[in-house]
Amino acid sequence: MRHVVFGAGLIGGYLAGAFTSQGLNTAIIGRLNIIKALENGLTVTDFLGNKATLSSIEVYQEHQRADVVWLTVKCTSVESSIVDLKKIVHPNSIIVCCQNGFGSDQLVRQAFPNNLVLNAVVGFNVAEETPSHLHRSTDGKLVVEYHEHLAAALKRADCALLPTITSENFLAHQWAKLQLNIANSVNALADIPVKAMTEDAEFRQLIADLMSELLDVTDALQLKLPKITAVPAKMIPKIMRLPNWIFKRLAQKMLAIDPSARASMWWDLSRGKRSEIDYLNGAVVKQAKALGLNCPLNEAMVKLVHSVQRGEQSIGLSATDLRKALENV
Repeated sequence: MRHVVFGAGLIGGYLAGAFTSQGLNTAIIGRLNIIKALENGLTVTDFLGNKATLSSIEVYQEHQRADVVWLTVKCTSVESSIVDLKKIVHPNSIIVCCQNGFGSDQLVRQAFPNNLVLNAVVGFNVAEETPSHLHRSTDGKLVVEYHEHLAAALKRADCALLPTITSENFLAHQWAKLQLNIANSVNALADIPVKAMTEDAEFRQLIADLMSELLDVTDALQLKLPKITAVPAKMIPKIMRLPNWIFKRLAQKMLAIDPSARASMWWDLSRGKRSEIDYLNGAVVKQAKALGLNCPLNEAMVKLVHSVQRGEQSIGLSATDLRKALENV
């Protein structure tokens, strides 16, 4: 089975490296500058000390077979990727969408109505140590929507560097991951590493409030969210609201984060790019409205991030200033 990773960014590069280290037949597609940086190989590491050094990463050549296409570009780049995807997807190709949140996979399904399109949740962050060294900086698994055609390959991919599982209850996994991704917007606006944000009681309170709105939505959907962190989904907001001295004692695994790790949304906003806010907090708001619920804090967060993207608001807000900005947006 031939795997093609479309998008040689942080996640795509890491997946390609981990797949290759496990002996999967893997090639990668990406921007020329990134491909050039991989000419002399790739090192993938994680926060637990696992490491694989690869002498080379195969680059996809036109007209090669693509049995499984791993689409790892961000939500905001899915639509613009369709034209290039059509050059490599054949009638029997499986497409695995690895985007955060909800909604972007529908563009792929519309473009490839006769192909099997699956979703995947990437439950960890990846940081670039150097262009040829990618580092998994947080805990988490690669969770792929179950299909019998991929089960054997994913079992082979499962390793210390890339914990991998399949799920027949994938919708619940998506919402459980979105609960964690809710904090991305806070991290982007705070302009500090994830670990520093998590150690700040005021930022945690804000994140807990955003999560609680999401959990109201999943309750209305009658979804039981899987445990994808050290504690059950419903317990996370309660733990986040604890005073620092208790939190740091009880949440050691939650704090098992590389000190340099930042949310992907921070990378977008700090570089003046469009963020994934509409697919994350925006997805919570959209689903809530469909259910007749209100999520005012998430709705305000969407508006505030939009204002940053328009250049009307800067990042680097303290927890107090961020709360005030959300109240006044």
